Amino acid sequence: MGAVTSIQLATTPPPRAFGEAHAPRAFGETHAPRAFGETHTPRAFGETHTPRAFGETHTPRATARGWDFLGSCPAPLRMRMRDDLADLLRETHRTRGERLKGCMPMGQGGRTPFERLRHIRDLEDFPKLLASADHGNAFNRAFHARHVETGAFVAPQPAGAAAAFENAGLIDPRGWIGVYAVAPFVLLVDRARLGARKIPKNWADLADPVYRGEIALSGWRPEGAPQWRAFNQFFLVAVARLLGEKVLREVLANLAGLAHSAQMPRLAGTANSVAAIYVLPWALADMCPRRDRTEVLWPREGALAFPLWMTAQAAHSERVAPLADYFFSPKTARWLDHNRYPSLAPTGGATLPADARLAWPGWDFFRARASAAEIKRITALFHAATEKLDRGQSLCA
Repeated sequence: MGAVTSIQLATTPPPRAFGEAHAPRAFGETHAPRAFGETHTPRAFGETHTPRAFGETHTPRATARGWDFLGSCPAPLRMRMRDDLADLLRETHRTRGERLKGCMPMGQGGRTPFERLRHIRDLEDFPKLLASADHGNAFNRAFHARHVETGAFVAPQPAGAAAAFENAGLIDPRGWIGVYAVAPFVLLVDRARLGARKIPKNWADLADPVYRGEIALSGWRPEGAPQWRAFNQFFLVAVARLLGEKVLREVLANLAGLAHSAQMPRLAGTANSVAAIYVLPWALADMCPRRDRTEVLWPREGALAFPLWMTAQAAHSERVAPLADYFFSPKTARWLDHNRYPSLAPTGGATLPADARLAWPGWDFFRARASAAEIKRITALFHAATEKLDRGQSLCA
């Protein structure tokens, strides 16, 4: 088992790719009824008019016919990535004479093309290149069996990723999905609130009753709603797979509550801190300005690696190569690494702590049909724990 890593934060935080006025959604959260969305039809890169989104009222079926690229990424990266890709599409048109059509929805307030993906049945109706930060299923079962499993999709994954990514199993052995970066979940510890209690070194330590009422996970719900509409399902699944459901129950018994992950670095180390231990992405933990009262910890079992992934239609891989190559270019790798989204490019991963490990549930788990029932059971444990918390009951495991 690797050593615990206490990450020293810079005195002056580096400039960020953040360009949005609102707080980003926590990575790995589930969200009902929509994951990503806008209230208007998103504009395609490199076009002067607004193209129609998939599945508009005049279209009888879900379709993305003619779309070369559809993408999403975590909110802190979105504006930089969208602008880079727009510039690339214009340059591709200028140098190669090809006008590629793409879409990268920028908001989270309505419907987007991503909602239609799982309803698509014909290959020609699917984007030629899909980049996503959604851990949901982009393919329905029939489409997956007919097209993905028969080799119609390939991972634009160059060789040479850092050993930490290889060791975590993030490289798809079947070559269908490529991972260009990860959002590692780490611990942000409020040492002032923790007091004399020991600082956790492992994910398993969070099950210790000494932390009763001191752990905060990310989540959101409308005021008055009985259940959390958005919560970190990825953390629940990853911990259950890594340590077992018994340990997960014990961790949930220690919940202080849920908070938006963008609020966590603002709260930790202040008089308004709601917990001694926050679970959140490294990119957000690194933003906490109270360096004298807080500490970012990379657990010994490994930070929980949430993949930012992509896949391309094999028949069109050459056409979309300029777009796919962007995600693994040295320039992109540098700014992803700089913003604490370690890159799987051959030149990426430079900001990973020494001897850092990564953990994630694995490709076999997410592809197994039985996983759906397991995820449902794990989610039920979470809802039972938060319902007890709402009633003010002791969350004894």
